[in-house]
Amino acid sequence: MKHAANLTPLRFGAAADRPVARDATQPMWRMILSEMLGEVDHDGPAPEDDIPGLFWGRLGLSLTTLYPRPAPVRIASSGLTGPGIVILRAMEGPLRVAQGPRIVLAARSEVVFAAADQPLSIELSEGGRLDCAHLADHVLGPAASQMSVLMLRPISNDCLPLQLLICYAGYMLQQPHQTDGHADMMVRHFYQLLPVLIAELAAGVARGGRPDRLSAIKQSVGAHLSDSGFSLADVAHSERISARAVQKLFHREGTTFSRYLLERRLEAARQALLLRGPGEAIMQIAFDCGFDDPAYFSRAFRKRYGMRPTDMRRSARLASQAPAINR
Repeated sequence: MKHAANLTPLRFGAAADRPVARDATQPMWRMILSEMLGEVDHDGPAPEDDIPGLFWGRLGLSLTTLYPRPAPVRIASSGLTGPGIVILRAMEGPLRVAQGPRIVLAARSEVVFAAADQPLSIELSEGGRLDCAHLADHVLGPAASQMSVLMLRPISNDCLPLQLLICYAGYMLQQPHQTDGHADMMVRHFYQLLPVLIAELAAGVARGGRPDRLSAIKQSVGAHLSDSGFSLADVAHSERISARAVQKLFHREGTTFSRYLLERRLEAARQALLLRGPGEAIMQIAFDCGFDDPAYFSRAFRKRYGMRPTDMRRSARLASQAPAINR
């Protein structure tokens, strides 16, 4: 199934306003994500077969918006055989993206860039709308060698170049009638905005003690949650400032580096408990979220959420079974 030149956005699932020819052995949302991310599977809570959504694709750019039900969703992909970039955004709650040893936690509407040719895990603890774009490597041009500044870090949607990218993607997905010329122009502009976005983010990191520096540090924390040895000294070294300067940035927000790191790790563990199946050991979840002492993890988790990790998992399982019992 190829979508190289869809000038009219494709509606599918419950939102479909016209029949769609497809392989009846798998739902449309899975076929589209498989083309953008590689072979797709899920574990833990399963998305329903008939997820509604939109798709648009042309000249090496593929865009989709999916609307899963408001319940935890976890999707894993094998990665494509060729290089490229994937852009992800959740619009109803937090997004957890894992690729290799790196784990990224993004707040609602924050954007995450990831490699398209590597296995990827996407988790939405609250379900809801998921936006996904695939950018083919051969049309990235000079931006391909500079993409590292964007990769596997949560990027706020208040970044102006990113807002423009989102506007272009939204127009292409929702505009029902597009000419070849207009479609090609929008794709070219989409790719031309990437170097602008790269320059904006690089400049923000270089502006020293302004709020952009704290944002860069928080993004670094999000990218190293699984590394139990990650420390204040590592951040100071990577930012080329003193540990005291890092602490001052966090003090301005009424917290400390250690407290912020612990909060992010506990939130990552909470999402994993809600999303992963009962076969996933709680000890393994603790290790994946940077806790190398299970007893300390359990104490910190109970202090933060008022219940043990095992109790939260049990509550989530009972909640997910409730509709089936009531029907």
